[in-house]
Amino acid sequence: MRLVVITPTKDFTDETSLVTKMFESGLKTLHLRKPSYSTNQMKQYIKEIPEHFHDRIVIHSHHDLALKFTLKGIHLGRIHLSKKWKYWLVRFRLKMKFDKISKSRSYSRLQHVFNKEERTFDYFLLGTVFNNMTGELYSGFYEAGVIEANKSSGKKLIARGGTSLSSVSKVMKYNFYGLAFNSFLWRAENPYDNFLKILEEFKKNNLELE
Repeated sequence: MRLVVITPTKDFTDETSLVTKMFESGLKTLHLRKPSYSTNQMKQYIKEIPEHFHDRIVIHSHHDLALKFTLKGIHLGRIHLSKKWKYWLVRFRLKMKFDKISKSRSYSRLQHVFNKEERTFDYFLLGTVFNNMTGELYSGFYEAGVIEANKSSGKKLIARGGTSLSSVSKVMKYNFYGLAFNSFLWRAENPYDNFLKILEEFKKNNLELE
């Protein structure tokens, strides 16, 4: 199952060191999301991660940096997708150098999963899926609909939002391609300890980390 860690929008103390420890422990996909970062700030963040882990990083902005570093992929937000000319220019340049670089986008509502895409994406972040107070499905998501979306949409969906340790077995039940963690890690006193708890939950459920 694909495990995704999404960075906090605001910097966390020793964040790049914590991310590096997660990579060393097996994390294969980090979504680097820093909306307020300049290009130079994003460059510096990536440089603080050991180079042999750069191919595990997906960036949400300053996509041209995927040409300067050997990154795993790019994530396109609503703003990027609305700027068709700029998006196609970036995509063309990426394809010229990194034909296999991954491309992803987000859906906020369940019905969006069935939209026909004009572009090719490797996977999709879907959410907010879970209520972070109860751990149950969030308003707008219901069990039969989620299962059907995973079964018949033909898209690799990753559950995002409100995820906790209890979400792992639920994501399995609903046949998601993967799940993403953000606040469960970065609102904790020690994010790395919570990351290890996630790994243990994967192990308990006999899930291979992707």
